[in-house]
Amino acid sequence: RLREYGAYPLALHACRQVIRWRPQEPQSYRDQALALADAGRRQEALDSLRAMLARPYDRQIAQRFARGIEEAVVTEINQLAATAGLDTSGIDRRLLPRSMPVDIRVVLNWNMNNTDIDLHVTDPTGETCSYQHTATATGGRISRDITQGYGPEQFMIKKAVPGKYEVFVNYYGDSQVKISGPSTLLLEIYTRYADKQQKRELVCLQMDKEMKAGANGLVKVAEFEF
Repeated sequence: RLREYGAYPLALHACRQVIRWRPQEPQSYRDQALALADAGRRQEALDSLRAMLARPYDRQIAQRFARGIEEAVVTEINQLAATAGLDTSGIDRRLLPRSMPVDIRVVLNWNMNNTDIDLHVTDPTGETCSYQHTATATGGRISRDITQGYGPEQFMIKKAVPGKYEVFVNYYGDSQVKISGPSTLLLEIYTRYADKQQKRELVCLQMDKEMKAGANGLVKVAEFEF
């Protein structure tokens, strides 16, 4: 929520506190790196993401939380590495370069463990990309389905067709809902990602099983034009 409000120093402070409490989880370090980038400390953000990939994790933690996060982190490393003047010498060359920029990038994150929230993106042609349909005719693709931990799940398309894009989630609920309340998601919507014309919208939303869903269980959480 602090990132959504643009309170980046406070967001960075909060992320550092989370690392003190949850140092065993890779998402803690990714959140801190993104907060550093928001605060304009892009070299530190880049170094933090690189260190996050290299950090040793307990096998059980790695199996539950790290699977799937790598694709999003490598994408973010490439976006930061595209910034003029940053030192990329410590980054494994196999991670660079990826195909940047991309026209659209949508990232879904959530804040509660033992939670399954699925990302679905419908393009202007009416085709939906999801874990059930991972690649579209227009070139969209989605990352691995994450059913535990905190995400992220990522949708990207290199050359987007113009028109309206709709973002849906399927909220399966979680085993902690009675103790901690419903999960909160953070949706990051980028156009012209890793380009000088990059634009970003953040949507922070607390989920509720009573939220209106369609017949297929999907809840619409955002739409945007490209």
